[in-house]
Amino acid sequence: MSFSLHLGYIYYAVFLAIATGIFVLLIDSETYRAANMKRERRAAKLLGWINISLGVLVLFLHWMFSPLLV
Repeated sequence: MSFSLHLGYIYYAVFLAIATGIFVLLIDSETYRAANMKRERRAAKLLGWINISLGVLVLFLHWMFSPLLV
């Protein structure tokens, strides 16, 4: 009988990517809006969405390819 337990860091990386993306969208972009910094706000929003998208993409790819790695 074989028992395999895999503890990886991928879920921590996904959580950090999504959490920091939400943080950038909620905190940083609103700070830039209050300071009337339009280009910085646009860049913060873009980077926040990129961070969230990459986190979701990595989670999806891990879910899709993890059966092949066992």
